[in-house]
Amino acid sequence: MIIFLGEGQYQATGELLHTVRTGETSFDHLHGMGHFEYLAQNPEASAVFNAAMASGLRQTENPLDRYGFSGRHHVVDVGGGRGDQIVSILRANPRLKRILFDLPQVAADARAYLKASGVADRCELRTGSAFESIPRGGDVYVMSRVLHDWPDDKAALLLANCRKAISADGILLIRDSVLPKGGAASLAKQMDLTMLIMTGGLERSEAEWRTLLRAAGFDLASVRRTTSPFDLIEAKPV
Repeated sequence: MIIFLGEGQYQATGELLHTVRTGETSFDHLHGMGHFEYLAQNPEASAVFNAAMASGLRQTENPLDRYGFSGRHHVVDVGGGRGDQIVSILRANPRLKRILFDLPQVAADARAYLKASGVADRCELRTGSAFESIPRGGDVYVMSRVLHDWPDDKAALLLANCRKAISADGILLIRDSVLPKGGAASLAKQMDLTMLIMTGGLERSEAEWRTLLRAAGFDLASVRRTTSPFDLIEAKPV
């Protein structure tokens, strides 16, 4: 898998039967806490995870790299880690206002990366929990590989908070898997299993995305398929 590689996933995979029998996430069973709580308490593991997320952006097709932001003014990257995605967007669209928003434990890595990338003075870093609130006023919100970390109830809360924050004419760009129809093997389906054992999250079909978005006050506008496990979903507030 692209995001979860190494000992953590190896150990969690070994406890898949426990998840099947009980419904408890393998990682939680092994560590007595959720994956992101674990990262908050283990800075070294958090740094490795952030680096892996960044590597995943470079290794696979990323539709956000060629997305047309013309006519847009203010982009907010929700859960953007150390900032690889927002830096890529900033370099391609230097006139956009930019906010990188993630948990406090990511701040040190994010500040260092933004500075090393030469854009620290052009990107505002804010920290907090997206489950509580999301910075307001953007006309573009990006959630790249965020929502698949969570079951529907928690993903719906993140989307509802985004709906409160987004401008009336804004657009939400979700970079996540859209499960293909039928029984053929796919990387998205493999990722679905990974999310089950690591975070308790899941990948979703287009119909499931549409239902989830509608409940939070968004319409699914389009799905752009890619050659990677991650597609691009465009959603608009209603």
